[in-house]
Amino acid sequence: MSNQTRLFILVFLAFLPTVALFVHADRSLNEAAIESHEAEMVRLASRAGSDYRQILQDTESLLGALSEMTEFRDPSPQCNGTLSAIMDHMYHYTAIQLIEPDGFVTCGSLAIDESLFVGDRYYHRAAMASGDFTVGEFVVGRLTAKPIVGLAHPVEVAGEARGILAAYLDLDELANRIFSSDVPQGATLTVIDRRGKVMIRVPAGASAMGTDTIGAYVPETFPEPTGETQNAYMLDGLDLDGVSKHFAVQPLEAGGQRASGHLLIGMTEENMLASTEVAGTRRLQLLAVGALFMFVLAWMFGHYTLLRDRPKEA
Repeated sequence: MSNQTRLFILVFLAFLPTVALFVHADRSLNEAAIESHEAEMVRLASRAGSDYRQILQDTESLLGALSEMTEFRDPSPQCNGTLSAIMDHMYHYTAIQLIEPDGFVTCGSLAIDESLFVGDRYYHRAAMASGDFTVGEFVVGRLTAKPIVGLAHPVEVAGEARGILAAYLDLDELANRIFSSDVPQGATLTVIDRRGKVMIRVPAGASAMGTDTIGAYVPETFPEPTGETQNAYMLDGLDLDGVSKHFAVQPLEAGGQRASGHLLIGMTEENMLASTEVAGTRRLQLLAVGALFMFVLAWMFGHYTLLRDRPKEA
């Protein structure tokens, strides 16, 4: 083996720790990038949950104030007009209604041609039974055919329930104005009810089975929320499009110890590492250039040293 070959081997062995250090650093940077994205997703999901809670609190205040008005304690012909005027300033509701204890609508912001019964809805039954503000299930509105959440406040006179005032949150508006405003590029946002039915999907589209996601039930491969009722957390699973993703999950409160549904922000690991991979490619290119430079120097050093030290012919 020539001295120049030995020199190349020596340079190669000296360079191996640098390669190992690069691989370790690249893995550590990828893990840090994933942790950073997950923390940001949890923050966004948590903020969406806070916005949702604020809307519930504002609705409770609105319906509580309306329940003290005479025209709702003793319904008058002006009831429809008053609720319609209020709705002109409430973009995140589909309707507001006054409902009798038996479940039939007395009046509302949307005109109805015949008797409308909503006594089978959870928000009506729970508000009448508890006498408190109630958050209902995620359902499809019977007048609007839109995904909604019914919010109800009892109307009481001298301690006797005279009915309830109900406002219906427009989930499409929530998706467009609140939930999806800060969703990272390439991420998906899904809201499901406690039974696993999809109520919001951004971006909208078909599931892996080729069916429309809105109104469909999530498959078994979709991440199953835990029993947590307040704080956001991370889960892994297959999204509705069949792609494996990391999910930030935020329970959507319904009062008490239960959640009316869950909001999930999903992102693939590839999207999380997109910017890191670009930087990693550049680092790898610099490493390759450095290795090439070292080998060229080794060749030049070995070549000219050996040429200088070669015995001269007599």
